[in-house]
This record gives sequence, C-alpha cells and structure tokens, in this order.
Amino acid sequence: MKKKPIFNMLLLIVMMLLGSACSKSIYFTQVMKYQVEDHGIDLRDVQFYNSRKFILQRNLTIEETKVAQGKIRFENGQFIEQIIIKKNTPGVCEEIEPNALMISFETGENRNLKFVLNTKDNYQISALDWTKKYGRVAYDTTYYYIIPGGEKTLLKVKKDDIYKIDRQERIAPGRKVIPSS
Repeated sequence: MKKKPIFNMLLLIVMMLLGSACSKSIYFTQVMKYQVEDHGIDLRDVQFYNSRKFILQRNLTIEETKVAQGKIRFENGQFIEQIIIKKNTPGVCEEIEPNALMISFETGENRNLKFVLNTKDNYQISALDWTKKYGRVAYDTTYYYIIPGGEKTLLKVKKDDIYKIDRQERIAPGRKVIPSS
C-alpha cells in the first residue's frame, strides 16, 4: 500500500518533465535576461513573443476615422479603433531599462509597449495607469487602452532560441604533487 503514493509522485514528476519538454516557448525572466547579457548577446537580437492575445483600443472622432490604421468598428454610436495583437506575435526589444523592456510588435515610431518585471520574476505588460483593468498606454501618436484580460500578458521566448548559446566546458584533471628527489 505504501508504494502507491510513491508511484503517483513518480508519475506526476514524469508528466511534468514531459510537459515541459514539449512546450515550445518559456516565460522570459530576469535570470534569463542576465544570462543572455552575460553571454554578450544584445537583447535587441532576441525574438520575443506575447503569452496571450491582447487588444489596444481607443475611441475616435469622425475626422480620426479617416486616418486610423487599426481595425475600426462602430459601437453604441462611437467609432472604435482596435489593434489586435494575437497570442505568440513576434516582437523585438527596442529599449532596455533595469527592470523593464520596451517591446515592439509592429514597425513605426512610438509603437512599443512596456513590459516590467513582476513579483514572479516575469516580464508583464505595463501601462501608464490602470482603471478597472483598462490600462492606458502611449502608442503611436495618441493613447490607447489595453482592454481587460490583456493585463495578464507576459513575454515569452522560444526555448530552442534562448538556449542556443554556445558553451565550452572542460573538466580540470587536477594536479598532484611530484616528490622532488
């Protein structure tokens, strides 16, 4: 009877290892950031991805609808522009701060979003301020709001890409004292 809990524990460990081995991407952490930098790799050369879909949204005037570049829809008598960033959209690091990275998911000036280090050591999307889970961000030439659900977005990297760091190792054989004659 005592073997069953041990068997269940071993089964759980094997399942966790298989699950982690099959995952294609991992969350980008501060420790990984230090490892990448310690190996002389510029974070601007690392391919980042977002962990979940999030939407940037703003209300438009009739004049603004003519120049808006995102997806525009009419809702409750207002024009709404949305920029949808799907899950796993590739992004690049534009700026590096001590505890934050500015990531861009599309080309153009001022089209980057701030990801800050959270309490779990992951980089999470940030905003200038948050009101009822709506985060106000400066984007392009105006302000947008990250709609609820987007506040949980984290930065990820592909496991294969981040660990393609060449490492040379050797084991020192040690030295023995040679008696002098």
